[in-house]
Order: sequence, then C-alpha cells, then structure tokens
Amino acid sequence: MEDYTPSENSKTVFYVDTPFSKIKRFAWLVLVAALVLGGIIVWAHIGAGARTALGHAKDVRVALKLISLEYYGGDGSIYDPTRENGLADDAITRLSAVISIDGDLKLTGWDYENNIPLSFSYREDKYLVEYKELGRGDGSYGMNGDWSVYVDFKVLEYSAVD
Repeated sequence: MEDYTPSENSKTVFYVDTPFSKIKRFAWLVLVAALVLGGIIVWAHIGAGARTALGHAKDVRVALKLISLEYYGGDGSIYDPTRENGLADDAITRLSAVISIDGDLKLTGWDYENNIPLSFSYREDKYLVEYKELGRGDGSYGMNGDWSVYVDFKVLEYSAVD
C-alpha cells in the first residue's frame, strides 16, 4: 500500500484531534452554555419581579378607586395636585390600611367627574410601574389603561468620598 503525500499544490489539510483540542472544545461549549443559561435566569428574574410590581400597582389602582369613594362621600377628593405625591393628607395612611404599599406612589392625574385615577406611577424596589387611563371619551373606564413596567439598574457609581 502506498502512503499519500500531498504535493505542493494540494489544498488538503489533515486535522489531528488531540486530547488538548477536545478539552478546549468542551470548555468553550460549557462557557457558551453557562452564558446562555445565566442570561435566561437573569431575564426570568427580572420578568418575575416586574410581574410582581405590576400586580401590586394594580392593587394600588383598585384601592385608589375604593378610597376615593370615601372621600367623595365627604365632598372631597383623594387627589391633591399641590402635594408632591398627588394625594390628600391622610390618603396614603388610609391606602396603607387597605393594602400593603411597599413602594412609592405618585398620583399624577385624576378624573373628578368619574372619581378614578387617570395616571399614576408606583416604584417598588428597582421597578417603576406607570399607569395611564385611555378611556374612550364616553366616561366608560375599566382596566383599559396602559401599564408600563421599567427596571433600573446601576451602570456606574462615582463617589467623591473614599
């Protein structure tokens, strides 16, 4: 039998699979799998936290509607645009008695005619939930508003004091 010896013009290259190349290929495969799995876990964690914050914000909206009925009965409104958070003096205390508010609530719009919130923002941990009522102009409101959930994370921190 003859041995094959490539000529100078041959483009055939023979690859020899060594144990080192097998280990190297396996290490790359493990690294890629770890990165993909890590990305999926981080994304799932962010999504779960966002859904939790959204659920709490929806509870806040329902509580705002309920508490506003008490204020309406007393010829008042839960909405006070002169205050920083947009709520009347003891409204946040009353809301805390009805539901557990773990974040900061800022009421930014109110429909005096129908006595419901038009827009508010609710910040819980690193999630910000914004609600804006769409309405159809005929006074029929439901859960047809827009909900937006944002997540924030620290990219850079500079401290002047060491």
